[in-house]
Amino acid sequence: MHSRSLTALTLSLTLALPLAARAEDPPERVIMKLEEFLRLYEITRKRDEEPPRESALASARYRGEVVFEDGKPHAAVFRAKQHIEVLRTKGWARVPLLPATVALQSAKIGGKEAAVVIEGGFYTLVTDRRGAFDLELQFGVAVTTAEGQNSLSFQLAPSGATDVELAVPAKEDLDFTVIGAQLESDRVVGGNRVVTATLPATGSLTVQWQREIPETEKKSARMYAEVQTLVSLGEGVLRASTTVQHTILFAGLDNLSYQVPKGLTVLDVRGAGIRDWKLAEDGKLDVALNFAAEGNYTVAIDLERAMTDDAKDLAVPVIVPTGAERAKGYIGIESRGNLEIASGKIDGATPLDVRALPAAILGITDQPLLFGFKYVGGSPKIEVATGAHAEVDVLVTLLDQTVANTMWTREGRRLTSVRYQVRNNRRQFLRLALPVGAELWSASVGGRGVQPAKASDGRVMVPLLRSQEQGGALAAFDVEVVYVDTGEPTDTGGRGTFKATLPMPDVPSTYVAWTVHSPEGTKVGRFSHEGTVRHVKTLSNPIPVTSMNLEVPADVNLAQQQAAPGYGAVLGSSTALGQGAAPVQVNLPLSGEATYYEKLLAFGDDERLEVEFRYRGLRR
Repeated sequence: MHSRSLTALTLSLTLALPLAARAEDPPERVIMKLEEFLRLYEITRKRDEEPPRESALASARYRGEVVFEDGKPHAAVFRAKQHIEVLRTKGWARVPLLPATVALQSAKIGGKEAAVVIEGGFYTLVTDRRGAFDLELQFGVAVTTAEGQNSLSFQLAPSGATDVELAVPAKEDLDFTVIGAQLESDRVVGGNRVVTATLPATGSLTVQWQREIPETEKKSARMYAEVQTLVSLGEGVLRASTTVQHTILFAGLDNLSYQVPKGLTVLDVRGAGIRDWKLAEDGKLDVALNFAAEGNYTVAIDLERAMTDDAKDLAVPVIVPTGAERAKGYIGIESRGNLEIASGKIDGATPLDVRALPAAILGITDQPLLFGFKYVGGSPKIEVATGAHAEVDVLVTLLDQTVANTMWTREGRRLTSVRYQVRNNRRQFLRLALPVGAELWSASVGGRGVQPAKASDGRVMVPLLRSQEQGGALAAFDVEVVYVDTGEPTDTGGRGTFKATLPMPDVPSTYVAWTVHSPEGTKVGRFSHEGTVRHVKTLSNPIPVTSMNLEVPADVNLAQQQAAPGYGAVLGSSTALGQGAAPVQVNLPLSGEATYYEKLLAFGDDERLEVEFRYRGLRR
């Protein structure tokens, strides 16, 4: 743009020369001062540029006074002066002034009424003036009163500088707050309390004021409390989780105290900004905060103590806030384990439907609540009686399914792999009684080869892992053993009887599938199948395969790992198989004629799993 302007200026100067001068060769030159040249250049440049916006509100000054009606603040009347600069060089300009939520009384420029319309929720000035000028406004804003505090608020048009002054007729001192003000001050002018403030360029004006309370009239802090307690009984321990919800008025408190029943140990105290807490010998719990809490404040306290399972008059612990004007509370009681609980003496509390207990109690337990109580006032006395019952043994380890494959040769050698799908919660080993004369070749847990052990009764002990939780249930993992044993060889006529037995685990299995792979050309007698596992044409596989291969480090000896505290120890005499050597995992080659057998619900070492059939067609 600049190059075109310079070219036009040069051309205009050349055309301005006399014709005689242009006819001569060479033409005469025009010489002018630099200041004149720059002035002409700026004139030509400004003709080509447009302003970035129609107008600008350079500054705004608002002066208001609160008007009373029936002795109460009703509205505020403002007189404002806005310094406006119209940037557009031609046409009409629109300048937003005030939100349409205020009551505009007049708008004048130089003492004459200005054209103001409402556009987009704002009073908008429509003008064809050019340059800078002042607009004087007069408008009213409603004053609201709530809980002893008065306030007014309205949105501001963006301006370069915004100053506010508000006068409130009052005989007593007022406490002012101007939201978002960068500078704020208040003073007394005659019978008015006047606040002045400087605001950011955009946003809104919100002024709040209330009677300032002298130091001699200020009240001390007043506290109200609601105590919500969940009591858990069982496993020889009484546990209490208490939530204290405070309401603190008039002044802040940086120190809270509670009375804790004797014999209870405070495990933890939680809350915002807790600097320290201490339990004295007399049961007083002091909680120090790093700020003065005011309004709503919550403290959580965890306690416990030892108890007997057959208590007749066990007192339910109740935390009492010290210094509370009024306290009320709720108590929920639950049982952990097989502990039976009965309600005893109740003094100062009322039984309550457990469904009506607060969420602070119901939301921190997944156990059903047996009793609920509510109380108002001091410390209630609630007693319960407990009684323990003997536990019934249940399965902690289960074989979801047992999948076996056996391949045999004419010489009577048999190679068998058995894969157990295990869900284990507590057991350290899976004990297997291998068939008589069988030799264990490999064992794996979760797809990783492991080193089994041998118990004093000859059974093989395969170390187990604890099942991981998956979708709220225990996930299964695979345990596989491969062994070889010897049976009767095929006679010279190619006939014989196949008879084999699977290992007997010490835990039950819900489903057993066994596939016997005979040499090519074997003809199994159709009606010769015998044993404890039923012959079928095809396997039904009623249980989906959901086992997992677990990440077991190669250098971890699971037999030693599982002997850690909490898992139990190896009972009786046991020796490791293949000490000092890394276990080799054996893969079973499957080929030949397949015969299928299956069984539902095999009861571990109480039930022998065996099959038998006659065959022919293996003449050499």
